Amino acid sequence: MNNEYDDNQLTDDEYNNEYDDMYDEDYEEFDGEEDNDNSGSGGKKRGGSGKIFIIVLFLMAAVGGTYFGLKSLDSDIINNFSFKGLISSVPDNSSASSDLSSQSTETTDENNISPEENTENSEKQSQEKTTETDNNSSEIESEVKITFQNDSRSKFLYFDGGYLYLTKDGAKYYVSLDGQKWNDTYTMTSVTGVVNGKYALINDVQGKNIRLYSSDGLAFYAQMDGNIVNCALNSQGTSAVIQKYDDDYKISVIRNDGQILMERFEQDSGVYPLCAALSDDSRILCVTYADTSDIEIKAKVLLFYVNKEDSKNTATGEFYAGIEKEDMIAPYILALNENFVIVHDKGLFAVNQSGNEVWNVNIPNRIDAVSCTESGNIVLALGDEMAGADGFESGTVCILNSSGKQKAEYFMGNDISYLKAAGKDIVIGSGNDFVCINESAKEKWSFTATQVVKDVFPYNSSNEALVITGTEAKVIEIK
Repeated sequence: MNNEYDDNQLTDDEYNNEYDDMYDEDYEEFDGEEDNDNSGSGGKKRGGSGKIFIIVLFLMAAVGGTYFGLKSLDSDIINNFSFKGLISSVPDNSSASSDLSSQSTETTDENNISPEENTENSEKQSQEKTTETDNNSSEIESEVKITFQNDSRSKFLYFDGGYLYLTKDGAKYYVSLDGQKWNDTYTMTSVTGVVNGKYALINDVQGKNIRLYSSDGLAFYAQMDGNIVNCALNSQGTSAVIQKYDDDYKISVIRNDGQILMERFEQDSGVYPLCAALSDDSRILCVTYADTSDIEIKAKVLLFYVNKEDSKNTATGEFYAGIEKEDMIAPYILALNENFVIVHDKGLFAVNQSGNEVWNVNIPNRIDAVSCTESGNIVLALGDEMAGADGFESGTVCILNSSGKQKAEYFMGNDISYLKAAGKDIVIGSGNDFVCINESAKEKWSFTATQVVKDVFPYNSSNEALVITGTEAKVIEIK
């Protein structure tokens, strides 16, 4: 799909540096070092299993920052989906659940800080009357805003009609900026999260701590065994967490009360789990892998039963179905309408819960970003056409339904640098220009930012937006 592979060969150092620059800001370094907020544009495919092995290791870091298996993808797929920025088993037993619970308690006791400290270190909330409006501006600022330090690593997630405000010191849930519903304190180095319906799962980037919230507050917290590479969450609040420790990987499926439902150990040489998704009923786990054990890389999509009762009559245990695709990397999964939609470097396809491919769509453009609305519509931000293909104009957003049929398209006019679905709305950014459209690609509002913007969400009314900069979150009314 991506013609970045067809350019001139690079040196090893240049090649590795390009892939380093592609990572999502939350998972830029696989070894857990601090991210540097840079993003690059693509990599080139090279022959040889050794070099492929290097590619996959970097892919694992990138994939960890994105959030799969969601009805609403919430964060930092954003700028770079494609290789322009490839950018979160043993049977269930009670002792494993007990160990997880005891580790969780110890972690929280050590990490909790007082609300007073959290307030001093991370942010201050203020209510300020707007007395002047720039006559040349199309924006009117709201009376209420949240301010924070530029180095606080603050992040906002659209969550059940409100907003989850995350810092390294704690989480706060707002139904509106002046309507805080609850708060929770913790200590994390750099926090990210994934949202599905009434549940949100947050984790320490490349760390070991996870916390699950419902819209009513904290549901459970835990410390995992390895460093977290990727998290998935279904509408019931059941999570799938891919962890790496030493040279091995483990996938844990955890119920919304913290009980471990399944643990699967991945120890095959040259085969790396990239991302996971769960069915809405929590019975089936879908995992994509990069298989570098041969000369050419393969994408593997494997389906597992979560429950022992379902898997006990299968010859392979939990694993019961799978698909292989040659010369492909598949780093994203969406769980939609009892199917698993796999987005890869040449397009997307869907498999049902029996492991059969039900549809396949080739995309004639480079995919720069991918998101999904809460209604299950797939949103793709498209870059340049593939060589020799008659595709879309670069800067187009293509909206597909859950069956892979094109529903609508919107032409932004320039390369798309930001894409985020919030509920049934879609926000698109190109540089400082932002547009909000609905699922039929009808424009709701647009504005040009006067400072660097990290995030934009639709707000309560049809012409309001929540704008997050490096130091504040504020609501603007767009004329």
